Amino acid sequence: MVLWRPDAIVLLASSASSRQVDALLLIVCATLAFAVVPGVAFFYGGMTGRAGVIAAFRTALSGAAVVVLLAVAGGYGLMVGPALIPGVVGRPDWALSSLIPQFAERASDPYPLARAAFLIVLCAVSVAILGAAVSSRVTLRAWLVFVALWSVLVLFPACFAVFALSDGWAVHGLQVIDFGGALPVSLAAGSAAAGVILASGRHSQRASDGHSLPLQAFGGALVWFGWFGITVGSEGAMDAFTGLIWMNTLVASAGGVVTWVIVDRVMLRRPTLTSALCGAVSGLVAVTPASGVIAPGWSLVLGVLAALACASMVDVAARADFGVPMMIGVIHIVASLVGLLFIGLFAEGGGMIDSGNFNLFAAQAIAGFGLAIASFTVSFCIALLLRYTIGLTRVRYGARRAITDANPPRRRRRVPTERKDPDREPSGT
Repeated sequence: MVLWRPDAIVLLASSASSRQVDALLLIVCATLAFAVVPGVAFFYGGMTGRAGVIAAFRTALSGAAVVVLLAVAGGYGLMVGPALIPGVVGRPDWALSSLIPQFAERASDPYPLARAAFLIVLCAVSVAILGAAVSSRVTLRAWLVFVALWSVLVLFPACFAVFALSDGWAVHGLQVIDFGGALPVSLAAGSAAAGVILASGRHSQRASDGHSLPLQAFGGALVWFGWFGITVGSEGAMDAFTGLIWMNTLVASAGGVVTWVIVDRVMLRRPTLTSALCGAVSGLVAVTPASGVIAPGWSLVLGVLAALACASMVDVAARADFGVPMMIGVIHIVASLVGLLFIGLFAEGGGMIDSGNFNLFAAQAIAGFGLAIASFTVSFCIALLLRYTIGLTRVRYGARRAITDANPPRRRRRVPTERKDPDREPSGT
């Protein structure tokens, strides 16, 4: 018989080292961050109806599964391993072999494996954002091939630029401040989505059941809830900055919600649930690179600016008639760039406003726009390659309109009608 003692919790806490507490924080944050994967599927798919949710869920989950397997098969080494190409990419690490020997000892350090789990989840979130954006455009076969190529050519090198602190070209070379990994998580995914959409053509498929507001609300809540895991977990430790990061994330997202709702109220006179959720996402994405280096007051300013910029650019994208997928890409591109450039302007001590030094702002701009252009170009080329080989979309291009092969237009049946006899007198006479 086992008796529970009230002082067991105190003894357990006192015996746990700070390294173990930090590892526990990373595991909890990784679990929260993984909620973003189904969240973006519900949220972005719900913008096009229930059928869009099914397609977005399929691409998001399958893409996340592929990138997890690739990371375990060697991709984690490409992200943070010893440099294979200095400043660009690391050396592949098969089956996380560099981390497993630690378990040979009885008192092993759980932190490295916990950090690996967190970084792999961030890769899954990035692929899920991309997959939810292009789910209405690509076939499952083309999507799986695209994820494999894009992860190796774009995602893992982008992670190396930010998370390889001693060798990455962004953080180590240019001294870029990207606290939460906005470059690989949001900016690379949004730019890739734009490239795939342009390669697949302008043929937004309209769902028959319109918006699904309950699914949108559920997905937006998951994204908002899970994004705290991304920002807080990026600190990697339970210290004095953990509470600040959490508060900055909350304040920026709240500022984005209120700002986008006000914009819709002024411009369209009808604020919607979609506008509120898009405002929250814009604030979350913008604060990701800056969550650990600014005060809550500046987080509010950042959330407001990100929502204003995203709302303006989304309107421009809507006029281009690329549909919901391009709107998703625009939100992640614009909000990420706003967050990165905001640091270059207002960072205490190194920002251009405070110090008069242009170096940090230039580094932030070069890293942000450089990665966006690289991700867009590589994704566009991969999508074109797939389009002319195995096929990219289900759409056959006709002279007048795009016709979906999976759902060909049906011919209307003629309902037989009773032929009237001209010689017959009408009834009732």
